[in-house]
This record gives sequence, structure tokens and C-alpha cells, in this order.
Amino acid sequence: MMKKKIKVLQVIPRLGYGGAETGCYDLAHFLPENDCKSFIVTSGGELLKFINKKKVKVLKLPVQSKNPILILLNAIIISFIILVYNINIVHARSRAPAWSCFLATRFTFRNFVTTYHGTYNFNNKIKKLNDVYTVDENLVCFSDNFNDVIEEIRSFLRINMYNNTNVLKKNENGKKIIKKLFNKIAKNPRKFLNKEQLKFDKHRAIADFISGMTDRYAINLYKKI
Repeated sequence: MMKKKIKVLQVIPRLGYGGAETGCYDLAHFLPENDCKSFIVTSGGELLKFINKKKVKVLKLPVQSKNPILILLNAIIISFIILVYNINIVHARSRAPAWSCFLATRFTFRNFVTTYHGTYNFNNKIKKLNDVYTVDENLVCFSDNFNDVIEEIRSFLRINMYNNTNVLKKNENGKKIIKKLFNKIAKNPRKFLNKEQLKFDKHRAIADFISGMTDRYAINLYKKI
């Protein structure tokens, strides 16, 4: 008997260069390499051109919108996508898409997973947009012991890093360096970036260029310009 392939649908507002977006991109390509089928619903984004269309099925919807009517419409369309492609797991990666996915998975009785980068109030009463993350079905979650370890690490970092005077001083210096670099490069971007990089959004291209610098390179460039 042939083993049934798990089909995973990820829904993300836009496939840009952020952490959640690159995570979505990496997982989308990891799944087919591990005998699963991979799908993405998104409104667009810079990473789309790098998607391997032979491995990942991409469908475009305005899932970046927080308009309640569009959220409901997206939920209906995502429900059809789930049924047509026989999706097993729906993974929402932002708040507005999470609402659409939550409704769609309730309509179609499929598994629903969310990813979020902060802790919300776990009272399981949906009152606002964020609350869709905290519905009472935890498909994947940390154990209580592991949560205790995380809280211990957070406490250590708050005291020794985030609120450390020396670190805060260096952060302020870092902000000044980045601001000056950005302003200087913006005056003559062709000195640092080629025409293709500047084709769509000059400021985005400059920000990406600076974000790819090592600390040493950024400091040396700052001293030169």
C-alpha cells in the first residue's frame, strides 16, 4: 500500500525578506525533500521569483489585508483550495491570514497551526485579531518544563543584555552608524549598488545592502564615508 503524502499549506501576507518570510520559504522547499507536498498562499513578494515551482505550488490571494470582508472572502477561497488539493495541515504565519485559515479549517475540518513571535493572553476567548493565535487547540507546543527554561533565558537576557548599560550604549552607536550609512549611500546609491538592485525600490535595496554587512565592514565603511 502506498504511503499517503502529507500536504501542507502555508499562508503568509507577503514573501519578502523578513524572518517569518524566509522561514516560510525554507519550509516550503524542505517539505518536498521529505516526501510531503508543499503549497503557499500569499499576495506576492520579492522571494516569489526564487520559489522552485516544480516543488512548491504558489497561489496568490490578498491575504495581507485586514479588511473583515476580504478576510471572510479569503477564508472561503482557502476552503476551496484545501478541498481541491486535499490539504492536511494549514499553517498561518500572520494575524489576518490566521483568521482566514482558522475559519477555513473549521469549514473543512483540517488541522490548523499558527506561528507567532510574541506571547499573547492565553484566555482562549477570541476578542481581537491577535486572539486567533490562542485558540484552545494546541497542535504543536512546548512542554511546561521547556516553557520554564525559556522564561529563565528571557530573564537572563533582560538583565544581562537588553537592559545592560554597556550594551545599550553600543546599540545607540550602532543606530548612528546605520543611519549615517543609509543617508550617505542614498545620495549616491550607484557607487555601492548596481542598476538591477536599484530597479524596484531604492530604499529597500539600500536597507538590504546594509543589513548584509558584518559589524566590522559597516564600521570601516562608516569611517571612510
